[in-house]
Amino acid sequence: MYMSKIMIAVDFSSYSASVIAAGMELARSTKSSVVLLSILDKAAELIPSVEGGESSDEWTRRVQDIATRLNVFAADYADVAVSVSAIIGSPKEDILEQAAEQGIQTLVLGTHGRTGLDHLLVGSTAEFVIRHSPIPVLVVPYKQTKH
Repeated sequence: MYMSKIMIAVDFSSYSASVIAAGMELARSTKSSVVLLSILDKAAELIPSVEGGESSDEWTRRVQDIATRLNVFAADYADVAVSVSAIIGSPKEDILEQAAEQGIQTLVLGTHGRTGLDHLLVGSTAEFVIRHSPIPVLVVPYKQTKH
């Protein structure tokens, strides 16, 4: 029996594996199950079709590809009960919506490590989620390697 549910939200950035590892370690230590979530940001990902609109087949294929990638990550953690969810939407709002719908007790996500003007221009999903989440949020910081 699992004590709680943790949602790990990833964007497949270069350090998503670190975010997943941190979330899985939390799940192990708290005997929690995990929902591994990735959201294809429709606003940021414009996929043209022949008619000039969006191709639903292309969106479906990309969501399936994301689910496959999530399952590859999940396979590395056979000792944790993991389900995967790949959806199209707005990461900021849909992380919180998915957490509420699935009865999540803790969210785990990463930052992009951006600061200053880059942070202001791009915005921050992590910051939005922290400010609006009614449940605890573990933010895994981006650790840049030193050369």
